[in-house]
Amino acid sequence: MTGFATRYRPFIKRNRLAAQCGFDLKKLAALEPLLRVLYENWWRVQFTGLQRLPARGSALIVGNYSGLIPWTALMLIYALMGNDQNARRVNVMADLDWIADERMHSYLRQIGFVPWSSANMKKLFAAGELVAIFPEGLPATAKPFAERNRVREFDWTKFLPAIEEAVEIFPLATYGCDQSVPNFFNFDKLSKFLSMPAFPVSPFFPWLPFPINLATVPVKWSMVLKKSTEYEPHSNRDDLEDTAKRHARFLEGEIQAELNRIHRTKVKSYI
Repeated sequence: MTGFATRYRPFIKRNRLAAQCGFDLKKLAALEPLLRVLYENWWRVQFTGLQRLPARGSALIVGNYSGLIPWTALMLIYALMGNDQNARRVNVMADLDWIADERMHSYLRQIGFVPWSSANMKKLFAAGELVAIFPEGLPATAKPFAERNRVREFDWTKFLPAIEEAVEIFPLATYGCDQSVPNFFNFDKLSKFLSMPAFPVSPFFPWLPFPINLATVPVKWSMVLKKSTEYEPHSNRDDLEDTAKRHARFLEGEIQAELNRIHRTKVKSYI
C-alpha cells in the first residue's frame, strides 16, 4: 500500500473517503500491480484524449466492448487513476445480475463496478461522479474473432439517464481488445446450461487450467477518448427517448469510425 500511496497520491487524495456504491480503495490498490503490468508491459496501451474530461462534475464515458472479463473497463480505471493532471475515479456501470457468486459480485463493486440501473446512474450523476458504460452489452462477450473491431448495436436505454440529466457524453474507442482476446466461437448450449451470458472458446479457454486459461495475446492497444458530443435537451418523455435512440446510433458510428481510422493507420505502418 505504501508504493501505491506514493505513485497515486492525487488519486488517493480525491478518493480516500469515497464509499460510493461499495467502492474500497484498498481492494483497488491490491489489484493495481496486475493492472499496471497489463497496461504498461503486456498490452502497452496508448491512451489519448484524457485531458478532455472535466476535472470536476458528472460526465459519461461510452466505450466499445466490455467482454466476459471486462479488460477494457479495467484499463480505463487504471488510466484514470494514474492521470496526475486529472486523477478521477470512474464508476463502471455493468450488468452484474448473471454473476451468482456473491464474493465476485462484491469484489467487482469494491474495485469500481456498479450494478446497472437508471436509479444508480442518476445517483452517481447527482453526486458529480464520472460514469462509464459499454452499451454493446452482454451479447458482445460472444463476439467471434471474425467480427473484431466491429461495434455491435448499442442499447439506447443505457443512455436515457444521461440524456435526462443533460450530462456531457464522451465516446471512447478501444482498438486491440478484440485481437488480444481472440474468441473462436460461443458455445451457446453450454452457456445456457451454466446460466452464463456467453461461453466464448479461445486458444486458452477452456483448454488450459485456471488461471492460465484467462491468458491473453500481447497485442498493442490504442484507446482514444474523443471530444464530448452534443445533443438537444428535452423535458418531454417521448422526445427524451427519441434523443437517446438517435444519440446511441450516433455514438456507435463515432466509435466505429475511430476504430476504422486506427485500423487504417496500423495497416499503413506495416506496408
